[in-house]
Amino acid sequence: MTTEPGSEEQSAMAGEASAPKPSVWERMRRGMADHNAKAPRTPMGMPEVVPDDDSGDDSADGEDESSEGATAELVLERIHHYRDTIRSYHVLIEGQRVGQIRDDKTESFVLRPGSYTLRLQLLWLFSPKVVVELPAGTETRMICGPNGGILQAWRLFFAPATAIFLRFAD
Repeated sequence: MTTEPGSEEQSAMAGEASAPKPSVWERMRRGMADHNAKAPRTPMGMPEVVPDDDSGDDSADGEDESSEGATAELVLERIHHYRDTIRSYHVLIEGQRVGQIRDDKTESFVLRPGSYTLRLQLLWLFSPKVVVELPAGTETRMICGPNGGILQAWRLFFAPATAIFLRFAD
């Protein structure tokens, strides 16, 4: 008997096709496992801590070590307003989504000291970009919310980059 060269490949494909397809939940679980494996395990901008092999040297507990592990806290407070009450704003730091903030809530983000560009987003609406300087060991407070009520509704369509306000707390 002579077999065609493509018949083995076709039978292998038929075997794959007859195997049950994973369920939607199984595919989602696999996808989330892949996503979680790629997700950073430390706060944004913080390097992962690598344990030193030289743990017996206590003389290195100086200022160099404290400057490497220094952090700064950004506290974002959203005011209560009837507009956007049921929606949460996405917090974007350096263009990367790092969290969300709901109506009348306060969220804090631990970052490395430095300069960051902060912006909020809700669907196609944005706040203006704000550059935030975060000194080491400090807490910087900011306030956000919808920029006006029904009389400022024109911003939603004609100036969507100003529909949300974001400013430093007093």
